[in-house]
Amino acid sequence: MAQDQSPEHVSIRIDPAATLGTISPDFIGFGYEMSALAQPGYFSAKDTALVQLYRNLGAQGLVRIGGDISDHAEYVSEGALTVGTDLTQTVINHAAIADFAGFLKATGWQAMWGLNLGTGTQEKAVEEAVVVDNLLKESLQSFEIGNEVDLRHGYTRPIQNFDDYHAAYLDYKAAIRVALPHAVFSGPDASGNLKFITGFVAAEASDMKLITTHYYRGAAKDLNSTIETLLLSDADWDKRFTELHPGRENPWKVRLQTLQQLCRDHRLGYRINEVNTYVGGGKQGVSDTFASALWCLDFMYMMASYGCEGINLQTDINQHGFISHYSPIVHDASGHCSARPEYYGVLAFAMAGKGELLKVDLNKGAVNLTAYATREGTGSIWLTVINSDLTRDAKVDLALPKGLSSAEGFRLAAPSAASLDHVTFAGAEVSPDGHWLPEAPEKIKSKVGRALVSLPHASGIVLHLGP
Repeated sequence: MAQDQSPEHVSIRIDPAATLGTISPDFIGFGYEMSALAQPGYFSAKDTALVQLYRNLGAQGLVRIGGDISDHAEYVSEGALTVGTDLTQTVINHAAIADFAGFLKATGWQAMWGLNLGTGTQEKAVEEAVVVDNLLKESLQSFEIGNEVDLRHGYTRPIQNFDDYHAAYLDYKAAIRVALPHAVFSGPDASGNLKFITGFVAAEASDMKLITTHYYRGAAKDLNSTIETLLLSDADWDKRFTELHPGRENPWKVRLQTLQQLCRDHRLGYRINEVNTYVGGGKQGVSDTFASALWCLDFMYMMASYGCEGINLQTDINQHGFISHYSPIVHDASGHCSARPEYYGVLAFAMAGKGELLKVDLNKGAVNLTAYATREGTGSIWLTVINSDLTRDAKVDLALPKGLSSAEGFRLAAPSAASLDHVTFAGAEVSPDGHWLPEAPEKIKSKVGRALVSLPHASGIVLHLGP
């Protein structure tokens, strides 16, 4: 922050009587390419560090196994595990799926599983689905058939439009249902094409679990894919799009509004089941920095405010064969897993992102800042404030809801937005064994029904409000 710049005054008022929606208990999720499963021992109940990294985030969550590689992967019961790319073949086997089932049982999380519609056969998909169902049991949330079906990368079966895709989907679903009459499906797993999404819902609404689609903030190769762009405020984001594309609405906002309406019309839920900062494995020096934690925390709340049932942050090895820079969890050559900056944003959401989402009146002036309030089933009210501004500090003046007179804070912080390490939440880093032990909460100054807190630029805070 410039030395002559005073903190921006920010006022916040929570309306406990105005409920915007309810955050799903399994809102938090991670997404993996099928090739992650082909890494020997990666998903295992014996990997206590990875199990603990999941447990830190709650007893419920959703793992998505699929991605581009699901359309270039083959299940071979006793085959040799092979990690491939979108140009080569990946092989998974019975033991790998069994290990994954044990991992899910150890964490309490469920899985959404993608089947090969691209380069495989219907018979192989049925064989794989039966094994996955038998091994995962109650840990299996649903199947998907094909990945980013609106882009149709490398499909051996000609798919030119939604009708082609839907015909293929129906063939696969029917064959799987012969073997697994109880099988549950989600879809269409589109990259964003609304014709595929609306068409799929119109045809499958009575026989599907969730609407699924993907989102990335931008492309890793784009010169504009910077920390500054990543942390643009919602309003600035819309303004930037309008400047670049005069007369057009932001397609992402249109998609969210369409998804909300589809859910209302058909009594469904939707999930952004593949998402992260910059597509293509992320951008080094941006996607792996503390800025990603701030972006992630804000994005999760923004999606919850649009009625989304959850997100799956794309993680680990990608379709090009390297560990993505945006991964919230990574592993080294020995297989040891550890948390990157983005993980801390998820950790902050796990503390307060549950229960009812409450209306917040925010007057923030010129600072790039967002605020979200939640209420747990116990009645506890939480407020998360994210200062994504790279230069402006904020002085937050919170009007405490009736009956509440105190606040305790847990800060999300790092030396700078560009920091690669020394990231903390609640004063603590995640230990090498995956444990996170928060320090005692910060007592926030309060008087006459108001809480006053300073929030430096590029930082966040989670406040627990009490009597």
